[in-house]
Amino acid sequence: MDSKALILIALLVGSAMLSSAQVRFVEGYIVNNKQEKTYCLIRNIGQEESTAKYQYMLKGEQEVRDIELSKIEEFGIDNEMKCIRTLIAVDVAPEYIKMPADTAFSWEEGHAYVKVLVEGELATLYSNYDHGKPLFFYSYDNSHVEPLVYKKFSVEVAPNVITHIFYNNAYIQQLQENLACGDPIDTRKISYTKKNLVNYFVNYYKCRGADFEVFKSSNVNPGSIRFKVGVNSNFFQAAVRDFSDALPNAMFSKENTIGLSSEIEYLFSFNRYKWSIFAEANYYKYFSDNVVNTSYQEALDEYIIDYKTVEFPVGITHYMNFDENHRLFVRTAFVPHLILKDSHIEFSEIYHSDFSTASRLFFGGGYNYKRISAEFRYYTKQNITMNIFKRGSELSQISFRLNYTLFRTVK
Repeated sequence: MDSKALILIALLVGSAMLSSAQVRFVEGYIVNNKQEKTYCLIRNIGQEESTAKYQYMLKGEQEVRDIELSKIEEFGIDNEMKCIRTLIAVDVAPEYIKMPADTAFSWEEGHAYVKVLVEGELATLYSNYDHGKPLFFYSYDNSHVEPLVYKKFSVEVAPNVITHIFYNNAYIQQLQENLACGDPIDTRKISYTKKNLVNYFVNYYKCRGADFEVFKSSNVNPGSIRFKVGVNSNFFQAAVRDFSDALPNAMFSKENTIGLSSEIEYLFSFNRYKWSIFAEANYYKYFSDNVVNTSYQEALDEYIIDYKTVEFPVGITHYMNFDENHRLFVRTAFVPHLILKDSHIEFSEIYHSDFSTASRLFFGGGYNYKRISAEFRYYTKQNITMNIFKRGSELSQISFRLNYTLFRTVK
């Protein structure tokens, strides 16, 4: 890998490391140990569902403070999110076991912040995502906060050899015994997920005819589909080698060409829409009859390269959000392509050949403002003459692109 690629990769990694700082403050509140409620600005610098890494800033001040478990009893955003400090029990027994009988739980108690999903006088549903997996808790009839018990067990008889997988679904029995109303629970419709448990609590309250509140943070956000069109400026250069030494190597001139592109992208809802997968179709053309090996100019005068292709990159993008309208992004993709008819390379009037297909990669980054994005890409070098006997080549390409989002399902 050459120095340009290494520099670009270093820049992309550095940008990704800085992305955690680009989380904006929103209007919220905190409640201290004296039950004093203070409106302020808060932000989550951890994972989206996590309650462990929130910060706040008092209005009119610039000092950013951590929300500390020992000092803050509750924090949130009115009507959207509510996190409370409470005592919870978390199972720390291993999920991988040697024998099917080794299914005992090992509970550890401690204070933590939990997110309130559904709240009312009859029962409340909570979540906590700070133990590497989603955990759900509930309280009912003024009881303490209790875990909704669920666990997957894998019987591992040797390293990476799993013979059995089974589940402890005790949470279903807990709900049947303490929060039953109407018809018996259909266990197929109450999986251990936020969406299903929130729906169960909502239906329970509706069945009982009691008042309740569902916080917006309990919603499962949909992913976002985006369709883009764009124009790109591409800088190509090709070098052709003759392994027989019968003819000199040829370095074709650098050429700038304009191409067209279309892209469909799916942004995952987790972690504030920071990750996406995408697929594209891009048209390029590279033509050169100018060989820059001046010492062999006469021998290379008849060399011509005429290369037309449609590529189909498939890759991933990571966004760094400054606010709703401004974002930086980095992306990489695997790039298969289709060489179009009449593409060829000429070595003389009587000797010419078609190109061979060879996939490659690109690394890129750019800036997104509302529906418009600008992007730079660096492509790995490509051998387009593998099918020609004793001929090798390197096609180099960098690309500057402007894209416009025609439609998107989530802003």
